Amino acid sequence: MKEKILEEYNRSIKSFEAFKDKILVLLKDLLLDEGIQIHQISGRIKSIESLSKKIDEKGEKYNTIEDITDIIGIRIITYLESEVDSISDLVAKEFIKDVENSIDKRRLKADQFGYRSLHLVVSFSVDRCNIREYKRYAGMKCEIQIRSILQHAWAEIEHDLGYKGENTIPEDYKRTFNRLSALLESADIEFDRLKTDLTKYEVGVPELIKSEPELVDVNKASLNSLLKTNSIFLKANQSIEQITGMSIKEVNLPDSVVTRAKYLGFKNIADIEKVLLDEQVTYLKFVKKIVEGYTVGRPANSSAPLIFFFDYLIIKTEDALKINDYYEHIGVGHLDEIENNRRIELYKDSLR
Repeated sequence: MKEKILEEYNRSIKSFEAFKDKILVLLKDLLLDEGIQIHQISGRIKSIESLSKKIDEKGEKYNTIEDITDIIGIRIITYLESEVDSISDLVAKEFIKDVENSIDKRRLKADQFGYRSLHLVVSFSVDRCNIREYKRYAGMKCEIQIRSILQHAWAEIEHDLGYKGENTIPEDYKRTFNRLSALLESADIEFDRLKTDLTKYEVGVPELIKSEPELVDVNKASLNSLLKTNSIFLKANQSIEQITGMSIKEVNLPDSVVTRAKYLGFKNIADIEKVLLDEQVTYLKFVKKIVEGYTVGRPANSSAPLIFFFDYLIIKTEDALKINDYYEHIGVGHLDEIENNRRIELYKDSLR
């Protein structure tokens, strides 16, 4: 029986490779469409040596190659443990799940620690197999392993130690094994909790800026909210769009914006709002002068009004040494004298 299965494996290896590649492309597209960010996705075909060993260990289980459901393996590594369930739900919706051969290895007993991962055996749905490019893969199965990056780290370390599973650990070392496993499991839980708390903060920060801006410290979430709600920054956006004739490109706020704010001594949002209010007339003129110098077809991104404001404040000093120190601090680098003078002249033009 083993020889028959291995012969079939050799005949089907190209189909297995094609199926693996098709699954990978589909999963990447589905994750992208759902907006689920992952750390890594990869696929492999079980080697003939590994397959032979598996048959030797569990030979009575397998009569045909179709009985072996993990010849094609896909591994998805998430950032957070909660994302494992999100991907599991997506897979359940898009594929046919082989319930009998799927196993949730995250479900350990109360006194157990160790390897944790979700293993789903799936095949293409009937509807998908009606599509020409998927028809040839009807009935083929693969195993999708889904786990968090910390669960993956544990699996890799466990494998490197050569002791796969709690029952293989010598008694004298079980306590250390369990303690380390529990630490990683706790870290997974805490990272999920942290993400939830940060999401709540981001949702609530606009209202907090309205009511008590002096209590809102300077960070990416608070600066992003200020950009989207402050009337002066909104005017700057409108001016940029009118001059360039292009819509503002939405981007994530770069870390350098926070660095700029802290370099200038801003500790909370109230500090920024006060200075912005005092400087609004000249600042808005400064924005126009900068954007008028843009090359045709160059769009501004959504962080531009904030970056222009902080740059405006340092250029306003007209001190070449301070300006250079500022740009070196935020990672732009040393400005030559010509560029320094050009930026100062832009500011002076804004006063006219």
